[in-house]
Amino acid sequence: MNAGRLLTGVLALCNWITHFALLNLLWIVCTLLGGVVFGIAPSTIALYTVSRKAARGQTDFPLAKTFFKTFKKEFLRANGLAVILLFIGVVCFYDLHFFRQMEGGLYDFMSTVALVCCLTFLIVMAYIFPVYVHYDLKVLQTIKQALLIGFLKPSNLLLMIITTVSMYYFFISFPGFIPIFGFTIFAHLNMWMALKCFENIEEVKVAAEAA
Repeated sequence: MNAGRLLTGVLALCNWITHFALLNLLWIVCTLLGGVVFGIAPSTIALYTVSRKAARGQTDFPLAKTFFKTFKKEFLRANGLAVILLFIGVVCFYDLHFFRQMEGGLYDFMSTVALVCCLTFLIVMAYIFPVYVHYDLKVLQTIKQALLIGFLKPSNLLLMIITTVSMYYFFISFPGFIPIFGFTIFAHLNMWMALKCFENIEEVKVAAEAA
């Protein structure tokens, strides 16, 4: 019996390694197909779409077909989101850098405002892709929803930050795992934690409506 459980565990581990490796390859290939600049956003959306299915326990879907189909379908919309996020990010971090070079009470105040904007932007980035693939919203509504959830669930956000930092140091220490897992394992963990957060919010909403 123990040998059977061990074999089942080994097979499950091998399946997950294959899953992550294939997804990582698809992500890289589609990113390159879009010339990197126009490929990274739709590739990431496709990756999170697959991650959402995995987080919900779905295993009977064609992985590569789902990835490519999502990549093509979301190509323009995902790039539109990327342009908006890039613009906001550049403005926030440029302003922070600019005001920190200056001296005086006004510049200190503006530097604080810019820092708050940068932190707000990072909160949005923590949830933007899970929100994009989970909810059927317009681009600006997606950004607003990601920000709202970030403020509603600070404990979940903290867990995401800890997970991200831990994974960063893991890959720095063991760079050989990057070609196998790369960004895919982060996307799965990020999607799984976000999905639990979404489910909790929906349960609270249903309970409040029923009261």
